Amino acid sequence: MTKMAPLVPAAAVFALVFALASVEVAAQGIPVTPADSTIAVGQTMQFRATGIDTARSIEAGSFHQCAVLEDTTLRCWGENDYGQLGNGVISSPPETPNPTPVAVVGVTGATAVSGGGFHTCAVLANGTVQCWGRDTGDPDGRGGGQLGNATVDGFASPTPVQVTGITTAIAVAAGGFHTCALLANGTVQCWGQNDQGQLGNGTLDAPTSVAPRNPTPVTVSGITDAIAVSAGGWHTCALLRNGTVRCWGDNERGAIGDGSPTPANPFVRRPTPTPVEVVGISTAVALEAGIFHTCVLLQDGRVECWGDNQFFQLGNDPPANNASSTPVTVNGVTSPAALAPGAEHSCVLLQDGRVECWGDNNFGQLGNGSERGIFNPPTAPVTGITGAVAATSGAEHTCALFRGGRVQCWGRGFFGRLGDGQDRNRPDGNAFTPVTVVGLGVTWTSSDPTVATIDDAGLATGRRAGSTTITATSGDRSGRTTLTVGQGTPGTRVTLGVIREGSGGGTVTSSDGSINCGGGGACSASYERGTVVSLRAMPASGSNFSGWRGCDTVSSTTCMVTMSEARSVVAAFDLQTFMLTVNKAGTGSGAVTSSAGGFDCPAASSTCSATYASGTLMTLRATPAAGSTFGGWSGCDSVSGTSCMVTMSAARSVTVTFTRQRFTLAVAREGTGGGIVTSDDGRINCGGGGACSASFDSGTQVTLRARPGLLSTFDGWSGGGCSGTGPCTVNLSADTRVTARFRLLGLF
Repeated sequence: MTKMAPLVPAAAVFALVFALASVEVAAQGIPVTPADSTIAVGQTMQFRATGIDTARSIEAGSFHQCAVLEDTTLRCWGENDYGQLGNGVISSPPETPNPTPVAVVGVTGATAVSGGGFHTCAVLANGTVQCWGRDTGDPDGRGGGQLGNATVDGFASPTPVQVTGITTAIAVAAGGFHTCALLANGTVQCWGQNDQGQLGNGTLDAPTSVAPRNPTPVTVSGITDAIAVSAGGWHTCALLRNGTVRCWGDNERGAIGDGSPTPANPFVRRPTPTPVEVVGISTAVALEAGIFHTCVLLQDGRVECWGDNQFFQLGNDPPANNASSTPVTVNGVTSPAALAPGAEHSCVLLQDGRVECWGDNNFGQLGNGSERGIFNPPTAPVTGITGAVAATSGAEHTCALFRGGRVQCWGRGFFGRLGDGQDRNRPDGNAFTPVTVVGLGVTWTSSDPTVATIDDAGLATGRRAGSTTITATSGDRSGRTTLTVGQGTPGTRVTLGVIREGSGGGTVTSSDGSINCGGGGACSASYERGTVVSLRAMPASGSNFSGWRGCDTVSSTTCMVTMSEARSVVAAFDLQTFMLTVNKAGTGSGAVTSSAGGFDCPAASSTCSATYASGTLMTLRATPAAGSTFGGWSGCDSVSGTSCMVTMSAARSVTVTFTRQRFTLAVAREGTGGGIVTSDDGRINCGGGGACSASFDSGTQVTLRARPGLLSTFDGWSGGGCSGTGPCTVNLSADTRVTARFRLLGLF
């Protein structure tokens, strides 16, 4: 996935200032449960907000931003001059700000999204890819085709179109004016502009005023075991299974990391149409590309970057001059978890949920409130960011995702890319500290924290007797309920709340009908103190009920609760799991791995198995061991080359066949004399009425012996690693020819 795109525009500022009208927030616009509950001091109550958009992943384009929601739909905001927000509209005038997330038209089932220069692409659960936005190249609209669909008529599509021929994608990376997809078999395919070799197949578009469009995906040369791909402005990099990285495209400013000398003028474009290995990288575990630079996270926790360094975005100490084609270590970053390089700045998400940024801060990209300037790490963390689970950077902004689906952004506000609902198309519109994206996730507050506090997940704790208002806010919507805290003697009616958790689905109903959680009814109800409530859990299709928490007694799927106080119970539903078994057949050996799901069956194992959730699509890949060949799959839903696709709707068993390679050992007799050459196993009897060649399994050790004929002598061996006149032992790893030389004895 990529976090970048095209060249950052000059500091042109549009002095358009619009006064935002004050909008009255509608009370109870968000349903909050349980309603009007009572707890005692020291007790807790879990609150839930429903009917809100919750982000589960985020990705930045150059000047726009998108999020995948929990319901697998998409929301985007920011620049929309080519329809890159996907809502069916192209902004006019083009600089019109779009600071509020909008729904992408017609996309459901999205698993990932990637923002490019002026286009966006998403991977769907069925392995297809859809793209929208600009479809022409740069400069002056040359080339293009980055939407991957030849039927697009015109320079852009403001609604998604399906990429032609892609059906097994597991990731997508939108670059400046090209796009690449990682397929389940470990290969990469790219489409779009190719003037710098962005497609990676060894070709270049001719440097003419009218370059061709390349809407049809082509396979990148030599990449067969990639596990991640990330696209910059005019280059792309792939992380391979062995921890190395290969890059292709424009090598301006050392972007592909091949260690080649950087020209005195680093801005000279250097097309590289075939992937090359990044020097010195062998233990990478994560990869992200910026517009002109790229960073990797190594196994030992170090971050290394290469490419453009005019604004210290590589983060090394002392800073490299202008650019480095060799990876350098970022200074002062400890415990990184994820990478977010932008255009002239870089950020990392730390393991403790904080974010640190360095490089250019002219628009507030560092997010820590520091003044304008250029800063090399270590730098102060982004202000107020704790508990983040993801981060992504555009050209001049960065966003972070939190548990509960909230998103905060900082940096340049032009075009509305910060998503906070404000028109920031003005000189003072940048955010040097984070602002909250409207309409995504929920923020919990207690009107009186001395009565009860509430955390980011909506769990309230009673602190002293009194009453407080619990409010859930999401953008311009809010909902609230009253929480009463007593000294241990709550009122006559107390609230029972039901919480459903886990990867599966199901409903919880009460015997009196007051609760029908997950079935269209309430997830809480109030009862007279002393009431005994019976709850029943029913798993949805494809799910299992895995247990209760918080009940007085449990019998199978039934939970009994005596309402002596406010109570919360948890019903856990998990997706059904099924066993996947891989059997190996044939005379050879090999390994079986999966691109996702963690299946790893080494060559030494004859049978391997693992369990997976119902509906999981497993792509298994067979890799023959040395001396063996892949023979085929059986029991799969579909097969593509060495890959076997299986959907886990029941227990499944598949078989892969590996065949031992066979090689021919051929014996030749030379010289003036005669003789016989035999093998110890009897299969070769050259000169003695038998065969002079035979086929053997790879790795077989064959011993040959030479016996001279009448009036002849044996002079020695050649070939197969043999010499001298003793027995010749050959270890077969290829077709082999051995020559025995016999000489006629002279007569006196």
